[in-house]
Amino acid sequence: MKSIFIKGVITLFFVSITFSSFAQNDASKPNVLFIMVDDLNDWVGAFGGNPQTKTPNIDALADKSTIFKNAYCSAPLCNPSRASIMSGYRPSTTGVYGNSEHFRDVKGFENTVTIPQYFEKNGYKTAAAGKIFHSPRGNGKKPRPGSDPGSFQQERKGGLGGAFPDDKDKQSHGLNLKKYGVKGSFLHSFDWFPVDVTLEENNDFESADYAAKFLEEKHDKPFFLACGIFRPHLPWFAPKEFFDMYNLEDIKLPETLKNDLDDVGKMGQNMAKRGVHKSVVEHGKWKEAVRAYMANISFADACVGHLLNGLKESKYADNTIIVLMGDHGWHLGEKEHWSKNVLWERSAKTPLLIFDPRGDGKPKVSTSLVSLLDVYPTLVEMANLPINKELEGKSIYDLVKNPTNVVKEYVLTSKDKGIHSLRNKDYRYTVYSDGFEELYDHRIDPNEWTNIAKNSSNKEILNVFRKELKSILK
Repeated sequence: MKSIFIKGVITLFFVSITFSSFAQNDASKPNVLFIMVDDLNDWVGAFGGNPQTKTPNIDALADKSTIFKNAYCSAPLCNPSRASIMSGYRPSTTGVYGNSEHFRDVKGFENTVTIPQYFEKNGYKTAAAGKIFHSPRGNGKKPRPGSDPGSFQQERKGGLGGAFPDDKDKQSHGLNLKKYGVKGSFLHSFDWFPVDVTLEENNDFESADYAAKFLEEKHDKPFFLACGIFRPHLPWFAPKEFFDMYNLEDIKLPETLKNDLDDVGKMGQNMAKRGVHKSVVEHGKWKEAVRAYMANISFADACVGHLLNGLKESKYADNTIIVLMGDHGWHLGEKEHWSKNVLWERSAKTPLLIFDPRGDGKPKVSTSLVSLLDVYPTLVEMANLPINKELEGKSIYDLVKNPTNVVKEYVLTSKDKGIHSLRNKDYRYTVYSDGFEELYDHRIDPNEWTNIAKNSSNKEILNVFRKELKSILK
């Protein structure tokens, strides 16, 4: 009997080892590393938005991934964009357009299965650190607005972003935003400072380190690991070493047009933070602000690099899908606007790249229109999970493998009920709730300087967009 028992224990031991090995080496059940960088526009080396920005770690990942040069968010604001990505539904479907709303509070969406929950239902272990939903779980027992504590099996509890400077060092840069009509949280958050701390002394690094340590552990099943980096979200406080990477005199400003907002209508003008722009320009702080944003992108890149190095040194590197994205874009003076939450190109466009460990490891570039709404069904297909028929996005795995393909003609970005923007390969069309329309020809006007919606020659194009928008929103 003792001999049989010992043989049984040995058998169970080898079965356990075999299962663990199978779980991590079976290409049909790859792991997923899901990285989201807050307020990141396409000022990333590999995406070409600003060649001055230094992002060596993301660029190295791009060199073996498929990058999507024309990826757009579902909403140009943190909570609705992230709720859409994670739930698989458009903001126009859930009605979640603002930062204070929660999709599970909407009737009919209480039991929505988010991306990590879908992977968990299909045998995956799930974990998260940093900002994935609008708010992390936090330390309190009551979920914060925009969080979703049921989505991950384990989650780092902690702060976000970079270390703050001492009060005596913190500078408002003399912008006096209140004088220029700026209101709300922007009065305090629109700030920047090179903080005298190391990279490791920041919450974003700690989030990346939490995820890196997760990769050091032994897992007996495939995993879905998410990591959110808060910077370059305001305020632009980051270690001094990243500010020092940029010479202020060498900073090139974005291309802009004087009186650019004259043809956008009253609602568009009201959405733009023109007071911020006027203050920045009049006080000669434009280059400073641009450098601060770039420094914070480089800081975020360093945090991503720490996480990617953790994956490289782990046993999971050869069987882990990596997806990296922003949640929406960001304006730095284009169209006299600073921030996001508008429907122009700079706010709607964001980086997206996908690495497939089963690919050839060569860089690929797709110029096809894609939406961040497509990430959920894409990861489901890449992991060989059953198709989730509830999702409103479309898998772009075809593009990951064959980037010259085209999967859709239009992508939708929404700000509020009745305020939507459609992009196709040549034009951007936007309609506001008061009926005002914008139309930009990106073939000759990539900066969206000239609204051609009132040109009689564009009547047919407008009708096509109106019909398509109505079809999508039905």
